Amino acid sequence: MGIVANLCYSIANRHIDGKFRRANMKRRIHESPEYHIEFWDNQAKDKPVFLLLHGLGAKTKYQWFDQLNVLKNDFRLIIPNLLHFGDTRPKKAIHSVQDQVDMVQFLLKQLGISHYHLMGASYGGLISGEIANNYPDQVEKLILVDAAIKYIYESDTERVMKLFDVPSIPEFFAPDSYKGLKKLVAATVGKKGIVPPAFTMPRFHEELYMQNFKHKRMIVYRMVQIRDTYAERVYKFDMPVHLIWGELDQLVPPDRGQLFLEHIGGNATLDIIKGGGHMPNMNKRKAFNKLLKQYLGV
Repeated sequence: MGIVANLCYSIANRHIDGKFRRANMKRRIHESPEYHIEFWDNQAKDKPVFLLLHGLGAKTKYQWFDQLNVLKNDFRLIIPNLLHFGDTRPKKAIHSVQDQVDMVQFLLKQLGISHYHLMGASYGGLISGEIANNYPDQVEKLILVDAAIKYIYESDTERVMKLFDVPSIPEFFAPDSYKGLKKLVAATVGKKGIVPPAFTMPRFHEELYMQNFKHKRMIVYRMVQIRDTYAERVYKFDMPVHLIWGELDQLVPPDRGQLFLEHIGGNATLDIIKGGGHMPNMNKRKAFNKLLKQYLGV
């Protein structure tokens, strides 16, 4: 592994760690017979809770660091790693979306949290939708970011495989090399996003994938296998729902946000961020954070 790759990794982590430190986010571990859960908590117990769930391509530390400054003064922030991401792991091999929902519910119960705002991106958006659908009395406000929810078709699989020249969707979302990670980053930031050169990525690939590589592949396999289950799901939300999509999302195009808006109706809103990719909270953070403050009244 090259010196430049290690240097890029160290610089990025110092930058992100600094943002977590300034937001008073403390890394915590909850150990139980069922799980080993890694999460961050600013422990502002006198404030409303905001739970944030990350997507497939990143552990939570790399997903939400640009939102901490917006949220830190008004919320108790709970930011966990999902199962098989970072240092979160179950004590037995489980990989389904429902397994993730169960783990999040377990953590909230252990922390004594019964009401919270909830935001999820991509895969985390699917999990957040399931939580809000199954536990509507808990979720006060729901924010879904380019969520891989309901309107994901077989044709999308074929389109993504062709567009990014990958043999399968599991190999795309859980790449076995840093070159594969570069393709995933390119898909995340969108057509107009800046993609770091491949030689900067070996250490990031090792950090994000190698510890739990087989489990991450299995998560994606399971999602593909039960895609029709979520396509048939009827989502009914009584809480305010805000959908955010990147205009240039190549993985879950913004028309899926419009379809989901029509599906849930009610008091939901949809905002499409101009120039945003699959993770507009990262590549269009100013526009994203402006919407976030608007939704939350902060």
